[in-house]
Amino acid sequence: MKSKFFILMIFIIYAGHLTAGSEFTGVFTQINPSATNVAFGIQSGTAYIWGNNPLNSWSNPALLAYNQGLSWGWSRDPWFEDVIKGMYINSSYLSYVNQDFGILIPMINANGKFGTTIDYGEQEAYDPNGNNFYTFHSHETCSRFAVAKKLFRINILPNSENTDSFTLSAGYDFRYITSNLPFFISDSLDLDIVHGTMHGLGLLGHFIHHQRLNSKHSFLTFEATAGYYQMNLFKSELSYESGDEPLPYGKRFGLTGKISYHFGNSISLPLSFLQENISFCYVYDTEKLGDYDSEWGNGYELSFFNTFFLRWGEFHDEQGHIEGNTSGVGVKFNINSVVYFEYNYATFPGGELQAEQRKTDLMISFDLMKVLKKK
Repeated sequence: MKSKFFILMIFIIYAGHLTAGSEFTGVFTQINPSATNVAFGIQSGTAYIWGNNPLNSWSNPALLAYNQGLSWGWSRDPWFEDVIKGMYINSSYLSYVNQDFGILIPMINANGKFGTTIDYGEQEAYDPNGNNFYTFHSHETCSRFAVAKKLFRINILPNSENTDSFTLSAGYDFRYITSNLPFFISDSLDLDIVHGTMHGLGLLGHFIHHQRLNSKHSFLTFEATAGYYQMNLFKSELSYESGDEPLPYGKRFGLTGKISYHFGNSISLPLSFLQENISFCYVYDTEKLGDYDSEWGNGYELSFFNTFFLRWGEFHDEQGHIEGNTSGVGVKFNINSVVYFEYNYATFPGGELQAEQRKTDLMISFDLMKVLKKK
């Protein structure tokens, strides 16, 4: 569906909660592709290590080190579909983790690109006098690569019955960005694709404690994580006809706390893919871009048998004057604890432009070590 180009540009600048105003170009690099993390407060997931979904590492590459096996994640976001039809964000990534080391590479998405693509659809370009001179298809792509490693693990009080431990991981990501979307209207006379790169570093600490109970081998697990991510370390820019414009740079910080109850032999589950536990998780994240005020979100997750997930949260952005509730659900199945399928759905606020947006993602994962052992 055609829409006037100048309206699109006004729209992108107006969506200030994603770009910290008009200071930055590359708005789409700040859109979280993970429906799981969005349900905790949009810009969330810096310290959320559970789920095994490659999309979750968007918030912090260091959490890749806690995934297992070979995993493929895909997501789709009909971005502000009530405002402009035909705009979608599609992501596709593959990760592989062998014990303490993990890698992530972009895969082909629904747009035929690699990684994350925002498709603006067919646009009509207008000159400053309002005259239409041609129609073009606009899109931007971010192809993200990442590596992560567990640096060390410390057993606390190893000579006692206490099984507490602390693990620290680090991660690096590289984003290759292409765009044919002009930053200013005057640039629409030259629609050459511009290229850019971003580099980021992340750290994540994980503490875990197991507490055995008296009844039939049941026990509790307490976990806490803290994550930090520095995005666009070198404050890279994209070069347009009208000049160089900075890509988003800043930092994220997140905390989580999780408690899980493991039934042990106290119950017999009717379905083989159900796991004998329930859990409750709290997630908090804050993000600061450039010199603008911080955004923050917090949320909760209630998990039943590591199969059914309920998520809810809230998001606050003083700069963009946006506040609102987020929510989500997830379903995960496993076959012999080797192959996993997961579906996640989230809703989140769009400010004055759209009261509610939505996002879905899918994940397929294989535990290659178990597959090889069975062979």
